[in-house]
Amino acid sequence: MYAIVVSLVVLLLACGSLYLGGWIARHMPEDHLVYEAQKAAQFGISMMATLAALVLGFTVTSARATFDRANDDIVGVSTSILLLDRALSGYGPETAQIRTDVRAFLAHATERVSPSGEMEKVVFRLPHTSLSLITQLQTSILTLQPDTDAKWWFQRRALDITADLGKERILTSEHERSSEPTFLLIVVTAWIVLIFIGMGTFAMHNASVRLVLFCAALAFSGSIFLVMELEAPYTGVLRVSGEPLLQAATELALP
Repeated sequence: MYAIVVSLVVLLLACGSLYLGGWIARHMPEDHLVYEAQKAAQFGISMMATLAALVLGFTVTSARATFDRANDDIVGVSTSILLLDRALSGYGPETAQIRTDVRAFLAHATERVSPSGEMEKVVFRLPHTSLSLITQLQTSILTLQPDTDAKWWFQRRALDITADLGKERILTSEHERSSEPTFLLIVVTAWIVLIFIGMGTFAMHNASVRLVLFCAALAFSGSIFLVMELEAPYTGVLRVSGEPLLQAATELALP
């Protein structure tokens, strides 16, 4: 919702700047609107528009990388939990209680996932809770007393997997920190305002031109919407899927 509001504000600012430019054009001296002046001004506006487009393009690419990393985190946690259960199963029946704890850990992981597979909120709202569950699992695994090389290998394997789980970003507070480039978006928005003031001042004022400029404003505001949504992959309209966690829970529920 926040991203939608911000993008709408940017769209309104762009449209308002266009009309402000038209008002400025009506009150400017005639010698400021001659062909040579318009050509020079449009050159500067084009440079600014190109720069804004490049910055937004790179920012969207970076935001998409953040979104993909979050999705990889979900898949990584799901895979690690399944591998942990397999390692404990390979150890023997002595790990029955630990495997029950693993299922409880997975239930904690999926409590923010809707039945349709969407993330309703951040997966782990309390990082210390998830990390303490991992510590409990590690302590339980360490209490095992393997009497064969195979059991010793499965114990080490389970400990390695729990160590990897503890490093996952979504199990820490890292995901809670917004990485939205706020200052950068403010600067780009200021550029957009200046661009549309210039276009409103020196462009022709007819319905076709206004429609094209409105589409350009819509594209700019849409880019900002994408940046803000992709930088917050666990909330908003665009969010990572929790389907891997649900699939892992289904598989662990099988006998």
